[in-house]
Amino acid sequence: MAELRPCPFCGGNKDGDMSDTLELAVRTFRYGTDKEVARKVPEEAAEVYSAWESDQRTGTYRSLADLADELADCITACCNLAARYDINLQAAIDRVEARNRERGRY
Repeated sequence: MAELRPCPFCGGNKDGDMSDTLELAVRTFRYGTDKEVARKVPEEAAEVYSAWESDQRTGTYRSLADLADELADCITACCNLAARYDINLQAAIDRVEARNRERGRY
């Protein structure tokens, strides 16, 4: 596994290197049916895009906090879905990282 470094948005490296790693602690919660939990992921992803698009239209990042909140909501929705099915996200992230490394993305 690669060395863990803080994300530049969290007070770490400010050189714009997006290969930095962000460690998160996400508290999951159970609610609704499997379908409701699964549908929450694209709903939150759409809200992420909407918040980003709002920033792009104004040319300012006045709502960067809104974007951050929507990103957190989306991550939580993904983690809730993974928890519903006892999916080991770290193992999945490690597999995706290996594929990305093979594709020269790091």
